[in-house]
Amino acid sequence: MSWVTVIWSMVAAACLTLAAVQGLVWFQRRSQWVYLFFALAAIGTAGLAFCELWLMQAETIGEAGRIIRWGHLPFWVITLSLVGFTRLYMRAGRLWLAWIICGLRTLSLILNFSATPNLNFRQITGLRHVPFLGETVSIPQGIPNPWMLVGQISLLLFLVFLVDVAVTLWRRGERRTLLTLTLAMLFFIAMATGQFVLVFWGLSTAPMTPGLFFVGVVVVMAWDLSRDALRATQLAG
Repeated sequence: MSWVTVIWSMVAAACLTLAAVQGLVWFQRRSQWVYLFFALAAIGTAGLAFCELWLMQAETIGEAGRIIRWGHLPFWVITLSLVGFTRLYMRAGRLWLAWIICGLRTLSLILNFSATPNLNFRQITGLRHVPFLGETVSIPQGIPNPWMLVGQISLLLFLVFLVDVAVTLWRRGERRTLLTLTLAMLFFIAMATGQFVLVFWGLSTAPMTPGLFFVGVVVVMAWDLSRDALRATQLAG
């Protein structure tokens, strides 16, 4: 089994495990919507990791186009879940901006399934094979679709949203949450956004790996939720 398959399979398995744990917590505490948003974000990240692995192993242009198209679905789930989690868990962030982000991401999903082959390419002209982690992986190349700016703008606005959350938390004096969660989310999502822009506009020949950045977000969220749950248990005892 290749390193690529091992790593991305482990990412998906870890995310699904965390989703099951936190999803069970939400099932027992239906009013705690942050656990449901976390579970959905983790499931979306697992789906994105699967699409990335599938894309790196794609053998035809048509297959690559279909993978990218379906990859927008878990990414839509991730974005909306993270926005909802941030608003509820941190009690910060401008509501109107959150709605704009979710609206643009939903619009990009609709445009994606309306376009051929997908939102990111007007036409895929070939597959480039490059070495990665000791093996050869596939990277689609073609004519960029300018409509993908809709989705990329939603990501940039998400970064603005997180900056606004960070400023609010700083003013409240909630430095722990700011340092352990908000800044971590800012870093990982900024890295994923940068890769989306560079790869799909033909400025980089690296394989798509945003799932690795989003699993960082999921791990930090899980750690913070677990710490809060432990503190609540200790206080109750």
